Amino acid sequence: MKEFWLYRFGAPFAEKLPEKLVYWMALRVADQCYRRDHKGRKGIASNLRRIFEAKGVIASEAVIQGYSRKLYQYFGKNIVDFFRLSSLVPDRLRHRISTENEETFKACCEEGNGVIVVAAHLGNWELGGGMLASLCSRFNAVTLPHREGAIYSMYQRQRERYGVHPIPLGRSAVGLVRCLHRGEAIALLADRDFTRRGTEVELFGAPARLPMGPAWLSLKTGATIVPAFALRLVDDSFLLRIHDPIRPDQEGSVEAIQQKICASLEREIGESPYQWFIFDDFWAPQAEGET
Repeated sequence: MKEFWLYRFGAPFAEKLPEKLVYWMALRVADQCYRRDHKGRKGIASNLRRIFEAKGVIASEAVIQGYSRKLYQYFGKNIVDFFRLSSLVPDRLRHRISTENEETFKACCEEGNGVIVVAAHLGNWELGGGMLASLCSRFNAVTLPHREGAIYSMYQRQRERYGVHPIPLGRSAVGLVRCLHRGEAIALLADRDFTRRGTEVELFGAPARLPMGPAWLSLKTGATIVPAFALRLVDDSFLLRIHDPIRPDQEGSVEAIQQKICASLEREIGESPYQWFIFDDFWAPQAEGET
């Protein structure tokens, strides 16, 4: 329950105090977490080395440490952003978020076949969801239950306040299919296999187990997949980068669709590895999903 009270009393500060002050406070807490979380630092360092090596770069220890610390700091800012989201009406979201290929996403939504938004634990996926929700008639997001029920409920209420309709992970796939048949958008995180039913694919030159749900749902329903990632920029604004749609009728198989999803993940994670919030060794066989 200690974590619950931290969120419970931290949220009003995030909402009411000046943003720069709250960010400064979040950075101080993030630095403490960086120094104390030995297991997390080790996992992050391993992931960073893998990503750099796949790009042909042997990163120095100073670079690995610098990127690791920045990752903790950006995650702290993400928590601040999440609790300030409810005050960001669409006009204010546009003040914070630039969009790339916005019309592409709108056009896919207007086709009426449903849209599967593929995201990752990259950048600020909550803020990106809030922006996408303002661009379509109904935006749903599959969410992972938290081990603390009170924290989970708090997160769900906050998401609903900025237009994202949460669907708990584990609900029947029939419900997701119905959402798509109604022409709605659903968002799925594609970089962690929380169901343990994923398939092994190659990511950054090494085998990794990723969920096949987005590809399977797309082929099953005919819904278009749109990868989308909200990346933090140096001035703490964001770029919501919307990729070209992946259409199941053009790809023809789950495997082909999955390859396109992996390509989008490699592109975005490779460009901003310090914004990929995976706090364990992603490629280790025993790695467990984060909540």
